[in-house]
Amino acid sequence: MLATVLRGKLAEQQSIFIMRTFREMRHYIRQNQQFVTRNEMDLLTAKVGTITERQDRMENKVDSIQKDVNILADNFITDKDKKNFVIYKGQKLEADIAYIEIYQQAKKSIYVVDDYMNAKSLQHLSQKADGVEVVLFTENGKGGKGFLTKSLVTDFQNEYPSLQIKPNPDCHDRLIVLDYGEETELVYHCGASSKDAGKKLCAINQIIETAIIHPVIDRLLLLTDKQI
Repeated sequence: MLATVLRGKLAEQQSIFIMRTFREMRHYIRQNQQFVTRNEMDLLTAKVGTITERQDRMENKVDSIQKDVNILADNFITDKDKKNFVIYKGQKLEADIAYIEIYQQAKKSIYVVDDYMNAKSLQHLSQKADGVEVVLFTENGKGGKGFLTKSLVTDFQNEYPSLQIKPNPDCHDRLIVLDYGEETELVYHCGASSKDAGKKLCAINQIIETAIIHPVIDRLLLLTDKQI
């Protein structure tokens, strides 16, 4: 009864203890068979077998859970390989950290496809490595207020060269492409604009088959530069 209520490491220890106790009882009873009936002996033997089977099942279940945990850990944030991010409502600082960590992986270039960027978007990008070029594909809020301005773009270009801006006539979704066309290329699909991440639940997911977005990026690169 106790082992069925307890969970985790303690349950495992209790099961082992109970199993050992029954084994010791069985050995004792065999030495004192004149006091124990055959039916009682069979019952005890069956009980020990049941506990042994339960222990084996528990060990298999623990191994299975550990494998699931390893898979989960491999697919989410690690120090060496940023793959997927889940940002919950209100986690604005976590959102900032996620975007900065992604941009800092770039060695040569950062392409961002996002129609809604502002000073905060550039603040994230300012944490990139020196010498990494930035290309933004954006409709810049379709002319509304609160988005990129000419002075913001100029200041960024002067402090963190180089920055290029092109229009985005086709893409609804937001994309981040690092080191386009290089062996180190990485692509992320973003559920929210970087300026809004953390306001509501959103996710940033790595696209493993990066070649599927190459036709899209190739078309965007052919467009003439956009003036803010």
